[in-house]
Amino acid sequence: MSSSQTQKEEQQWGRVLICGGMNWATNGRKERPPNSPSDLLSPVILRSLCNVKITKLITGSSANYAVVLDIFGAAYIFGKPPSPSLATSPDGIISEHAPVKISPSAVGLPEGAKFVSGTAARGHLLLLDDQGGVWGCGNNVVGQIGLPVTMLIDKLTRVTGPWSKDPESKITQVSAGHTFSLFLTSTGQVYAAGSSECGQLGNGKTGERIVKNGKVAYDVEVPARLIQGFENRKIVQIASGNQHSLALDEEGYVYAWGYAGYSRLGLQDQKDRLVPTIVPHFAGNNVVTRAAQVLCGPTSSVVVDRQKMLLIAGKFKLTGDGSTGQPYTYFKYIQEIMACKVIKASCGGCTHFLTTPEGDGVMTVGFGQGCLYGELGLGPDAGKSATKPVKIEPLSGVDVIDVAGGAFFSLFLARPNSALSELDRYPEHIESPTICLACNEEKDDDPMECEKCDSPYHPECLTPPLSEPPEGEWFCPACTIQADAGPNEPFEPLPIDGPKPKKKNLAKPPSSIVERAVTPKSVSSPKPESVRSNGSKGTPTGKRKASESVHGSAKKQK
Repeated sequence: MSSSQTQKEEQQWGRVLICGGMNWATNGRKERPPNSPSDLLSPVILRSLCNVKITKLITGSSANYAVVLDIFGAAYIFGKPPSPSLATSPDGIISEHAPVKISPSAVGLPEGAKFVSGTAARGHLLLLDDQGGVWGCGNNVVGQIGLPVTMLIDKLTRVTGPWSKDPESKITQVSAGHTFSLFLTSTGQVYAAGSSECGQLGNGKTGERIVKNGKVAYDVEVPARLIQGFENRKIVQIASGNQHSLALDEEGYVYAWGYAGYSRLGLQDQKDRLVPTIVPHFAGNNVVTRAAQVLCGPTSSVVVDRQKMLLIAGKFKLTGDGSTGQPYTYFKYIQEIMACKVIKASCGGCTHFLTTPEGDGVMTVGFGQGCLYGELGLGPDAGKSATKPVKIEPLSGVDVIDVAGGAFFSLFLARPNSALSELDRYPEHIESPTICLACNEEKDDDPMECEKCDSPYHPECLTPPLSEPPEGEWFCPACTIQADAGPNEPFEPLPIDGPKPKKKNLAKPPSSIVERAVTPKSVSSPKPESVRSNGSKGTPTGKRKASESVHGSAKKQK
């Protein structure tokens, strides 16, 4: 095995789970009913990508689309992308059943280059490659992508800036709001492009002026310009909401700037900051109370401190503390999760997620008001919103390693294990052959079915043959080859047109974190990709009762 192959195997990867609004064309519109049959109320395995080893989830609190990256560095996009030229239907939609695959070589990157990260704003998208280059597309009416002002950048285009003059300086992170983008370099500098209207560019001015017909215009920065105020500081992380941003330096100090409505900057007032301003809460002498991670919701800011505790400022609810009339004017802990040590966190349109250790595995927690489409993933027997943090019961035992909240949906990345195999796939049923594709014969033993395409094979008909159905996931030869084909091979999604997953009855509704069971549920160790677990009890290996989950074993033919 080559070193590059070894590196791919060592990457942390998982399977994509999804919940929330799948009607991309009408998500967020007033005429859309809140109880659409296309809404997914529980996290389910996205069948179209269930054979692909995914390493990164990319969406945003205002994004009605998502991008996921695989171990080869290829990008898969679905939803309503910021550029209609990426779409595969006249209404500008890419079905989640048929994601569009974008190879790094398709944009001109050399062989072996990868997409490694990115950011998704409402109207524009930025992807970051492992060479330190940035690629953007979408709305660029105020130069928010960092390219010369134009209505639309219709395809992924290389974004250059002053950092290009320094061969030692590479872009390591990007973030974006409605009308601006930020670029963080390996040397700890931050550059900003787009509109200055509320100080989002951190350059000390807005450039507000009256133009013809009494309209107000603001300064636009293109190409991106260095943000002043970080002299003698090395910034290691950035985050952006709709109209504000946070930055974190290597010593744990947090800086905020931009629009301050609802006190989202955590500076105890609603005065816009035109330059990065240090947040006093994380500037104390006790280093453990300083910050380790920064995130932004649409109208809120989130910090995970070095004790792995989560704090929030601004508006993140519809009623009560933290709402329009009672925003958090400074960063506060949320009582229900003060005992949770945060591993991963994410902010969606009206959702907040975190993962925290539970026994040998992790627990996924969510909260948020105003969720209309099931984007919290609490299940069909629970409410769609949660005013206080609750355990996401459908993910009990699932080893979630990443989470990303979109505007109307949510994504989870989970390692294969027995609990994951029990989840429904989306869609649950598709058209597939009824007898073994290798021998084309009926036999006494039931054939296994591929996790993705449901193609049936007898274990003994495979090359090499198997003595019995394997445990865990199992993919047919064709789906295995497709998943391992590399970034330049075309992606051939299945022609999926089936019903949404059946609703599963939860044993109990989500409980508050402070009321959860004392003894946590342990999580099974991840199984190799080429196996699938046998969840049957009291039945022979490879068989299952009609009432059992189709994911618990090598499935019996319908």
